[in-house]
Amino acid sequence: MDMPRLSKSVRRVTVLQRDASGAVSPVVVFRRERKTKKQTAFIKPFEQFGRSVVKVSDTATGEYLRRHKKSNRKHRDGWIRDAATNLVHANAKGAKKLRVSQFLGM
Repeated sequence: MDMPRLSKSVRRVTVLQRDASGAVSPVVVFRRERKTKKQTAFIKPFEQFGRSVVKVSDTATGEYLRRHKKSNRKHRDGWIRDAATNLVHANAKGAKKLRVSQFLGM
């Protein structure tokens, strides 16, 4: 059976076939293996730490932006009034996302 061109998103093609006794059983015709990530084992913890720092930054900036908009809705020039408080709360929320213990092996 010739296999048609398949999209990269297709991971497996399964065909249902009847055996001699008449029971239907699945037969895998095509299976695309997942590509393995090319990375040195020594560098993996650094990459994970870097990614988590970026996630923390994303969380903190998103939280600050939300608080900034809320302050502007509440008061005229509210973002200036609440800037310090908003920064402290946003950084605290971001810090909750960072788990240093997982990188220290604890």
